[in-house]
Amino acid sequence: MEADEKKKKNYSLFAKQAVKYYSVGVTGVLVNLGILYLLTDFLGFWYLASQIIAISVSITTNFFFNRSWTFRDSIENQRTGEMYVKFIIVSLVGMGIQLGITFLLVENAAAYYLHAAGIAIVIAGAINYILNRRWTFGIKF
Repeated sequence: MEADEKKKKNYSLFAKQAVKYYSVGVTGVLVNLGILYLLTDFLGFWYLASQIIAISVSITTNFFFNRSWTFRDSIENQRTGEMYVKFIIVSLVGMGIQLGITFLLVENAAAYYLHAAGIAIVIAGAINYILNRRWTFGIKF
């Protein structure tokens, strides 16, 4: 019976952290898409160059929100600098996924770049959550 209770507790923690992670992600999405739109439509940057800049800006704010709120109670003895480097590595993987999906949708499916970026963010966000939870923040469930 104790194993079932522990499993339920771990699942509950996973779900709670997922909700927080995606709440932080919403702010990152707003920053990301806002900068993407500004740079592309107002300053004339190529949409993928704009997206690289937009993703880069949101990486740091998302890290500190996740470090101080989402995973605050589950982090054990890891240094912020080490976690930040891991977060950047995971974010770069996510950036590659986002750029690839955005490019494929825009160039091959004639999708509007902001719609394509939104779809790409959702897919990359799910992958980033699992990688960051386990590797960056060291949570083993």
